[in-house]
Amino acid sequence: MHRLHLALVVLALAARSAAGQVTVVDEGSFTVSRGGDRIGREDFSIRHVPTTPGAFETLTRGLVVLGAQRLTVDFSADSIGLPARFQSKTMVDGRTGETYRAEVTGRRYSARALRPSGESAREIRLPDGALLVEDGVLHILQFVVARGAGTVAAVVPARGVVLTLTIEAAGADRVSIALQSIDARKFIVRERTTGLVREVWTDSVGRLLKVAIPAEHLVAVRDEAPQPLNR
Repeated sequence: MHRLHLALVVLALAARSAAGQVTVVDEGSFTVSRGGDRIGREDFSIRHVPTTPGAFETLTRGLVVLGAQRLTVDFSADSIGLPARFQSKTMVDGRTGETYRAEVTGRRYSARALRPSGESAREIRLPDGALLVEDGVLHILQFVVARGAGTVAAVVPARGVVLTLTIEAAGADRVSIALQSIDARKFIVRERTTGLVREVWTDSVGRLLKVAIPAEHLVAVRDEAPQPLNR
């Protein structure tokens, strides 16, 4: 079984999904710091929504607040993490800056952005198995590291490009969250073209614990440890 599919199935079963019911895979918040100073936070939720018997759609929602900017992100993926729909809305000082919507049909990624300066549209042909990552958004990285070590293509909505990501399993580690020391697995996610590195820590079932972007002196750590799976 594909590693990503296995990870999502484990999370769904552990969260005691019942037929026809929405399952909460994970939810929580990150405190985001740069150079040791707190600059914002990200709140998120990841849910499985049944579609047909034995199948589900993964829906995520995130709210990223950095200073006066608020970014709301809604992302929909199929049961193995491949993107289906993505939309985001940016507000600065209470004013809407940009609204972005994208949909994937087959291998065609169709996007439309509405800004105060006007509207634009773009289509991108995705490689087979392409995922989605977004600049400044943390929780979607869960789908990337669930692939395990290797390479994968990913579309980046903010840049309108498709990148190749290299994922390296960096072994066992520990992460301190709210005075708890938690067993973790560390991954290095590198953009092949730009060289940008994201360091990602997960718990034993793939839920994000911590993300660091060394080049930006940025570190994000969960405010509370993930809830036990047998709750």
